Parts: sequence; C-alpha cells; structure tokens
Amino acid sequence: MVLHNIGLRMGGASSAVFAAQGVFLLGNAFYSIMYPSSVANFPGSSLSGTPDGAVQCIGLTSLALGTYYLISTYQRDTLIMASSVPSRLVAAFVMYRAGPHWAQTAAFEVAMAIAASAALIWDRYM
Repeated sequence: MVLHNIGLRMGGASSAVFAAQGVFLLGNAFYSIMYPSSVANFPGSSLSGTPDGAVQCIGLTSLALGTYYLISTYQRDTLIMASSVPSRLVAAFVMYRAGPHWAQTAAFEVAMAIAASAALIWDRYM
C-alpha cells in the first residue's frame, strides 16, 4: 500500500528545521559521549563540575532525541514534529528554574520551539 500525502506528512520548512535540530543534537551527543570532561570543564558550561558518567548519560539522551528527530524528518511526520514543541517548552521551563547557568540553554529551547512552530505553520498554510 502506497501512502502519499494523507495530511500528516509535509516537507519544506518543517523538515529542514527538524533535520537541522536533529543534526545539532547528534553532534552534541557524540561530543558529550566521547569528550565528557571537555563538556563539563568548558568555561561557563551549565554542566561545570558534572561527573563524566552523567555528561555521557545526557549525551545518550541527545543521541536518542537526534535520532528521533531525523527519523521524523525522513518520514515527514508532522505529528511527531508538533509534539516536540510542548516538550521543548517544558524543558525550557525546567532549565530556567534550575538557575542562571541554564538560562542560555532554556532560551535555546524556546527558540527551537518557536522555529519548529513557525516552520510547521508555514508548511501548513503557505
């Protein structure tokens, strides 16, 4: 059975934005897993002083999310893409409350939620 555009799959801006986010997450994942002490000792890092094993676990989470994002991009699954928006906003809220070292990361999460939302809206209505 061949499924063409059944209203759940779109391309264009949302796929490009989601692919870029997925590639960024995979890059972060590999760097965190391979060089955890570098991540924890980076000047101004929100992970300063975090044990290597914990940094690697965070890297594994980025690996899973990056893979999830790229699979969603490949499948052009807008429901999965849309579900990332509230997830990112919740993450931003938690990170913002975690203290000033996490403020930039929280802002990044909000920016990515806005970018994903804008791209999904663009693909839907433009």
